[in-house]
Amino acid sequence: MKLSGTSFAALLAAVLASGAAGAQTRPPGAPPAGARPGGPPGAMAQAPGVISGTVVDAEGQPVGSAQIAVYSAADSTLVTGAVARPNGTFRVEGLRPGRYYLRISSLGKATTTTPVVALTPQALAATVGNVRMGQGAVLLEGVTVQATAQSSGLSADRNTYRAADLPTSGGSAVDVLRNIPAVEVDQDGKVSLRGNQNVAVQINGRPTPMRGDQLATFLQQLPANVVQNVEVIPNPSAKYEPEGMAGIVNIVLKQNTDLGLSYGLQTGVGTGGRYNASGNVGYQQGPLTLYGSYGFRRDVRESEGLNTLNAFADSISRVLDYTVRQDNLGEFNVQSHLLNANADLRLGARDVLSSTALLSLGDFNAGTNNDYLRRSPSGALLLETEGITDNQNDDVTMDGSLAFRHTITPQKHELNTEIRANHVNNDFDGVVDERLVRDAQGSPTGLIRRGQITEAVASTFTAQADYTRPLGPAKLETGYKGTLRLLDNDQSVRSFNDGTGVWTETGSSRFEYDETVHAGYGVLSRAFGKVDVQGGLRLEHTDRDFTLGNTGQNFPKSYLSWFPSGLVALNLDAQQQVRLNFSRRIQRPDTRLLNPFAINEDPRNIFTGNPNLEPEYTNSLELGYQRSFPTGSLQVTPFFRRTENAIRRIREVRGDTLRVTFQNLDTSDSYGLDLNGTVRRGKANGLASVSAFRQVTSASGADAANLSSDAIGWSARVSGSYQITPRQDVQAFVFYRAPIAVEQGRMGRMIFMNIAARQKLMGDRASIGLRLQDPFNLSGFSLTTNSALYDQYTERSFGGRALFLTFTYNYGQQPRIRQRPAEQQEPQQPSVIGP
Repeated sequence: MKLSGTSFAALLAAVLASGAAGAQTRPPGAPPAGARPGGPPGAMAQAPGVISGTVVDAEGQPVGSAQIAVYSAADSTLVTGAVARPNGTFRVEGLRPGRYYLRISSLGKATTTTPVVALTPQALAATVGNVRMGQGAVLLEGVTVQATAQSSGLSADRNTYRAADLPTSGGSAVDVLRNIPAVEVDQDGKVSLRGNQNVAVQINGRPTPMRGDQLATFLQQLPANVVQNVEVIPNPSAKYEPEGMAGIVNIVLKQNTDLGLSYGLQTGVGTGGRYNASGNVGYQQGPLTLYGSYGFRRDVRESEGLNTLNAFADSISRVLDYTVRQDNLGEFNVQSHLLNANADLRLGARDVLSSTALLSLGDFNAGTNNDYLRRSPSGALLLETEGITDNQNDDVTMDGSLAFRHTITPQKHELNTEIRANHVNNDFDGVVDERLVRDAQGSPTGLIRRGQITEAVASTFTAQADYTRPLGPAKLETGYKGTLRLLDNDQSVRSFNDGTGVWTETGSSRFEYDETVHAGYGVLSRAFGKVDVQGGLRLEHTDRDFTLGNTGQNFPKSYLSWFPSGLVALNLDAQQQVRLNFSRRIQRPDTRLLNPFAINEDPRNIFTGNPNLEPEYTNSLELGYQRSFPTGSLQVTPFFRRTENAIRRIREVRGDTLRVTFQNLDTSDSYGLDLNGTVRRGKANGLASVSAFRQVTSASGADAANLSSDAIGWSARVSGSYQITPRQDVQAFVFYRAPIAVEQGRMGRMIFMNIAARQKLMGDRASIGLRLQDPFNLSGFSLTTNSALYDQYTERSFGGRALFLTFTYNYGQQPRIRQRPAEQQEPQQPSVIGP
């Protein structure tokens, strides 16, 4: 059986409340709500407050056994709960004076949130009257019940979107993210938020064990059907790691409701040799809960590219004058395996021991044919070559954690600890063949073959403790996290003698990197009437050192960083909220950006890092208004973001080669507006969003004019679904990002589009889906670079158009409830939006 997230929270409240139904029928001798379990009589006096009411359906008939969850309006923590009597009435006792709201759920009914009610010392009893529940949607072992699900929710610090309502049939987590307002995923799988790629991606509230290209591959192999929700946190509090200049995107997986005995299977096949398969199984017996999943993916695509270059002067000698045209035609083949396992052992009423394990195997092969022509300004041929680039990249990622949670009062008084280890092994083997067809004299000059091998081993170890407790009328959250990162990178460059058939090493480099981060934080939250206030501070001390083995150069760095955060939210009523929040973030340059050893992407393009890069800091301020309506919702969010020491990609000409590296610029200011809306009209649901911003980047030095930029950018997306019959539905999604000026040039537009249809089978246990990806073959990338030294134009297409056929089967018993970590709880405020 599938339950909505709010139904899950309501059931949890009912179970955790002392004598869940005992608000009406407490067994003799059972402690009252608020009493300390196992304590002596009178150890904690029962609070005298009472909230009562009656649950009825759309026709006014009583809804018996509905789950009542009581939340504090001050900090949206779960306080207690009850179960309605057969006649629909309920009475929740043992409440202290304060402001509360109720979430009421029942099988087959849409979850309902009540307006906020107040209990005062002068009025300790309140009633919510008749709470009317509309039809809701669930899946109960083959029995279809008509439903209207909540697709998104808003809270003081995050927006939550339900993956099941998005057109991602047979897709991956990348397809889910492309449907989320303000989130973008490019053709290479890189995630950005409001146009900024420096975003932290989390899985179930914890940082992902991968970064960069490895993270992109991981998201592409994570099946969409295991994603429960996506949470977007533009301005996280000081509690969260400050990595990610643009904020946090948290992907919540479906591992918490697959209890009892359950399993699922999904297979898919697409045109062009693409296919995937995944499965999961969950089992709970007594205090032990086990869950595991496996996914396999194969993706084969053709790519086509063009690169033109008009070089006026070399950036070093400044005596260059030629034009270049380079055509690329290639194919890449990705195969990946992902194995994930989780185990929970409940040690008692308050203690849970958890462990996770992840194994990811990736195999990436890419071959490209390169045709190169270099001419003089008059058009005379200077050089013509034909080349082949063959790259193979193998990744192995292992991640494991062990956690302990001690709960005194859920969400209000808890201790969470965790240790985690991550190990990544990456092997790269690239070969570049370049045959010189003819030179200026028209004569062939032979074959040049070069190779590059890279072996990189990275390990990360973390230990953290988080403690939450009431502090008078406020809530205090505090904790510590220690992180150790180790990297050992060996690279070698070889050349091949075509006459002798022997490879000879012509260069090598060893890159060793150590980083230690110690962090402590404190966050204090309190409500003043309708106003919720939160303030926090996080301090981090970082020691970093890396060594270049071939030169012996050492680059030590030690620095202290502080990260304040603040939030003020005005709850106008249960459907409206205005919020203002601030946070400070950091983006530390990763090892790929620091390593100065050159990597040949092809014979004419070289990538190299900059060991002198400094971390960049961002101060972010955001104002938001959100409102829910009976048929939809609206959210308006103006924002401002200033980045110091902004890290930017820099391109320059060296001889007949284009070199790409990184550099710190002075500042980058970005300000704009996000506008999101949802609508629900009968069988149709829709979501639309527009994001517009201006970005001004300032640089200093000799090349300041070339590196500074002032640009206006915008993007829009529309997704919708329509239920043709109770067992058939169609979905569609379109995303467009307008062209935008960037440092040294201009980036072209980006378009993604999906159309999907689904047919439920076998009493809703199974479904068959058809998804058309990029129907007009518009996905691609272009970049124009202009400077005093050269002009360049680059474009790439990725062969994204494909048709996928998927089959999904699920079986499971009714899930039982287990407590989730704070990072995965329901949205924190009563305002809920969406179809």
